[in-house]
Amino acid sequence: MPRVTAHLLTYELEHQYVKKLHMKGRILQLINAKRDEGIWDWELTDTIMGEYGLSGPYWKGNTRVTLTDLFSTGIIESVEEKLDDKGYFGVGRVLFKFRLNAFGRQRMLDTELA
Repeated sequence: MPRVTAHLLTYELEHQYVKKLHMKGRILQLINAKRDEGIWDWELTDTIMGEYGLSGPYWKGNTRVTLTDLFSTGIIESVEEKLDDKGYFGVGRVLFKFRLNAFGRQRMLDTELA
């Protein structure tokens, strides 16, 4: 059974507990790893869902909501957009490529995520 603490998501894997960083923090680490190049929202979603053992449209949407939150608070910025012609989030929806900005990097340092 999953146990949730303030900053760590813990889940059982092969009868051992494995601690994972909260998803928002992990998303920031993945974006930061790409530096100025940026990373597509669908790539982030695939990685997060794989790392946390999640699946389905709810978790795809949850990741997008988290990215919207990070974007609206000025921590990340969009460096490219294109229409979703493959239907990952839905044909005709907009896909975003994000990168961390200077404020986001500072926030990661402040919260010891970097």
